[in-house]
Amino acid sequence: MWVKSQDEEHLFNYHFQQFITTSHPVNPSVTRKEAPSRPLREDTAAEANQSSHPPNKTPADVPISSELMEVGDEMQVAEAVQITTQPNEVITENRFTQTDEYFPVTRRQMKQSWRHLRRFVRQGLPTELDIEATIEQVVRQGVFLEPVMIPSRVNRTELLLLIDHKGSMVPFHALSQRFADTALRGGRLGKASIYYFHNCPTKYLYCDQSRRQAEPVADFLAQMRPERSAILIFSDGGAARGGFSLERLELTQKFLAQLKQRVRYIAWLNPMATERWFGTTAGEIAHLVPMFEVSRQGFDGAIDVLRGRVINAQLR
Repeated sequence: MWVKSQDEEHLFNYHFQQFITTSHPVNPSVTRKEAPSRPLREDTAAEANQSSHPPNKTPADVPISSELMEVGDEMQVAEAVQITTQPNEVITENRFTQTDEYFPVTRRQMKQSWRHLRRFVRQGLPTELDIEATIEQVVRQGVFLEPVMIPSRVNRTELLLLIDHKGSMVPFHALSQRFADTALRGGRLGKASIYYFHNCPTKYLYCDQSRRQAEPVADFLAQMRPERSAILIFSDGGAARGGFSLERLELTQKFLAQLKQRVRYIAWLNPMATERWFGTTAGEIAHLVPMFEVSRQGFDGAIDVLRGRVINAQLR
């Protein structure tokens, strides 16, 4: 019941077969056929005629037993190979799980958390039945004439994911890319936009990782909608190198002040563990904006902040 993918199936079958083989060894019974008659030497024939007891084992019997044991082992190995592999597959490629889910938050967990970031509004054609309003209308008019219809609810959350790129964030590029991919493809958000910067946004944000498509910070701020926009910043804040930069702190403080004038929901995800923030620039930034480490609990905490819930950062 725990096998949910082909890799997990191979892994389960392999270990299951190992357990069965160890717990219940297979000893195939093989009937020993009589060897074809060969001319016996005179002394051998005489010894056979003189003794009426069953002949004792001779050294010639040892190779036969060894061969039978080898046949049994080969049969077990062949059965294990047939179970653990599919046609036209190589054994060595299926004994290990082929997966890239090694991050503190898996792709599936990211999608689940993104889907909690919802801000519904009713928009469009009236397609849903409003039961309460229909009942009130019947009571008021004394007769049921027609149902009351209302527009369906649509998630209008606009996520703006700001990713610190290059420099000390190089080891976390794959993780940041997964955050971006899951938000764009599996988050079910009203809108999701990805921007890149280095250390701190000053004059420009960039729409691509190579930082060729620049957008002025002023234009970025102009598109904010306080009732819909939510900003999530993904950066180590200087904690990866363990240093403190007053210049970086002041630039970050200035940028956050500009954001707070345009949007109400801001959260910060830090790929470094919480204990690595103290004494660094990240530790001071955590007093300016709710900051969380990258874990399932931390990611959910950041999503709660973006939803409008009052959640204190872990450092506080």
